[in-house]
Amino acid sequence: MAAPTKDAAKLMEEHKAAVARIQDRVKYFHDNKKQFRVYHGSTSSTRPMSFTRDQIVDTSDMNRIFPVDLETMTVKAEPKVPMDELAAHCLKHGVIPKIVMEFKGITVGGGYSGFSGESSMYRYGLFNNTISDIEIVLGDGTLETASRTHNQDLLEHAAGSLGTFGIVTLLTIELIKATPYVEVEMRRVDDVNKAHELFEAATKDENIHFIDGVYFGKGKIVVMFSRFVEKPSKPVLKKMEVHWFADTIEDKLVKEKPTNEKPSIVYMTTTDYLFRYDHGAFWGGKLAFTHFHVPQNRITRRLADPFLDSRTCYHALHKSGLANEYVVQDFGIPSSTVKQFVEFVNETLPELQIFLAPCKTAREIGLTSRFNPRVSEVADERIFAVGVYGRGPADPKAFYELNRRLELRSAELLGAKLLYARTYYTEDEFWMIYDKPIYEQMRKKYKAEGLPSVYDKLKADMGTGAGKRRPVRGIVETMWDKAIGNKNYLLKN
Repeated sequence: MAAPTKDAAKLMEEHKAAVARIQDRVKYFHDNKKQFRVYHGSTSSTRPMSFTRDQIVDTSDMNRIFPVDLETMTVKAEPKVPMDELAAHCLKHGVIPKIVMEFKGITVGGGYSGFSGESSMYRYGLFNNTISDIEIVLGDGTLETASRTHNQDLLEHAAGSLGTFGIVTLLTIELIKATPYVEVEMRRVDDVNKAHELFEAATKDENIHFIDGVYFGKGKIVVMFSRFVEKPSKPVLKKMEVHWFADTIEDKLVKEKPTNEKPSIVYMTTTDYLFRYDHGAFWGGKLAFTHFHVPQNRITRRLADPFLDSRTCYHALHKSGLANEYVVQDFGIPSSTVKQFVEFVNETLPELQIFLAPCKTAREIGLTSRFNPRVSEVADERIFAVGVYGRGPADPKAFYELNRRLELRSAELLGAKLLYARTYYTEDEFWMIYDKPIYEQMRKKYKAEGLPSVYDKLKADMGTGAGKRRPVRGIVETMWDKAIGNKNYLLKN
């Protein structure tokens, strides 16, 4: 027991020194009445971004993980800890976080500030709902804490706010027991309402741990129910089957024709399950082959494989400008309107696939105090995550209009989009959806008025390169950066 205690003590000593440095930097900007941006080092956002060294608070070294506490079933981590490192750290002890986002590079801080979720959110809510307390440097440099019993409103409102309440420096993450393997059952259905019914029934089955689905097109939907198992009853999926998981699913639909009565079953290691959509960033890898007119076969996929992890894909999106041509949006849509929204997306963007997963109700995950009062009309309905990923029009104006139609239709159906992606609302539209008076009241209470607002941040990101496409050069630069280990592609010299 002595060694872990010593390790934890040293980690805490280093942590306090890093926090003091951040406090000093924030206080400097506050005292000089200057706005600043928080530089994280990398991103899993598609918003165009650029940072200047003399206008940032650098948190890119905040990546310490503390020992797992099996008594409280929690683990403390700094905001830059990525999901793959967090999961590996916890799995050594037979546990995982209640929510593990599907991309390895998504960080603890990013998950908290960006309303992230995954296929266990029907049980636990969003990632921020599984954070029991935080430590945060406020806009004047003050160090504060928040939990479910102390500054509870700060814990709630700092979540999903894109860092506009301060800089979160430490988070306590709740854990659950895990086994080495996951069994995945796949069923094909032809209608969103049928998928919805199956989802709802599965939420009541205690033996199921994960629920999600993929909409491949009209009449072609796969619903997946997954559970922890100690040992697989047949071989686990191979590396390339995991890396091209969406294609693996689609292949099963064609060859095995799974039904609700006779599902297709595959096994994966728990780590592979957690990050099954990481490679190619869902199905972006397949789109990349199409974009560059490269044939897809066993050889070309093997050759491209080292460059298709989600970290590299996001790096390439920013370097190449292709984020201005590919739709990458996530929405939360109430159960009563989710079919209408999926049908609208299918008509508006035929070249797409959609990720579907049930969450908890808007009231349970804390959305009712954040959005337009009309959300109260559906506050007790289950929210569905609808991830829309596909190739849009190359024409910038048409691409802009397409994304606006998606955003505004989600609002009409009393849903909301997640703000990690590019935003196309006007300022008036934005504050009609998000509750500005509550937001400003909370910012004033916690001394965050000197920080950019959520809309300021989104608007600023829109002006840092939108419309500039350099696909071939951008991909080559990404490959070079990966080869030399350069991760600071967002930071100007």
